Amino acid sequence: MRAAALATALWLTALAAQADSASDQLFDAMGIPGLIAAFAKDGQQTIPDLNAGFLDGQGGDVFVETAQRLYDPARLETELRAQFGERLDPQDARQAVVFFDSDQGQRIVAIEVEARRAMVDDVLEEAAKAASDTASADVLRLISVRDLVEVNTDIAIAARFAFYDGLSVAAPGIDTPEIEGQRGIVAEDTRAWITGYYMLVASALQEDDLDTYAAFWETDVGQGVDAALSQAFEQSYVTLSHGLGQLVGRMLPQNDL
Repeated sequence: MRAAALATALWLTALAAQADSASDQLFDAMGIPGLIAAFAKDGQQTIPDLNAGFLDGQGGDVFVETAQRLYDPARLETELRAQFGERLDPQDARQAVVFFDSDQGQRIVAIEVEARRAMVDDVLEEAAKAASDTASADVLRLISVRDLVEVNTDIAIAARFAFYDGLSVAAPGIDTPEIEGQRGIVAEDTRAWITGYYMLVASALQEDDLDTYAAFWETDVGQGVDAALSQAFEQSYVTLSHGLGQLVGRMLPQNDL
């Protein structure tokens, strides 16, 4: 009996390792570490705005350094990798790797990462957003297939709620704005950003790349991967935003409480 139990435990451990391996391989093949690094750099650039807007610029080195640690790309990657692995069907991961490890898949991923890095630049970001109304049908199809505007709007709204929840935990009595009422503005900004970003991606792709990419996301495997990635990112971003809210709340001047 003990031998059988040990064999079962070893078999289950082997299955878990295979699942982890598949999700990790897909995580890397999709270029997510590079996307996270760009996201973290983008977020770190907002720290002075938080300091000025909530702390009258008086947060000092403690605030800046602590906020930078929250945006540490290595920390974010470890967290998101784990969240992704927990939510992703291993079979979906193994099938998706076939596409993302292909020459075409890697070409698309490399361009996505470069475009995300470019969007960190405020001037380029605003130019891309301003051009979003001229997006091609292929770009709009990709965005629609993945429901990127609605999904990212929901994530942004959840992150705002989390920030003010963290703020109220650290500084009870702070008024929380009407966040849900901001959904329309957030959705429009999200639409412009997502569309501008994929216009930038599309401008560097080969002729049939965008069609192939959209077709992948239309499959059951693509939908499963996208759902796992969106859920993982939302959890990570909400945790990050809650931490930022707590940090701001702890450092608010006493006369603001």
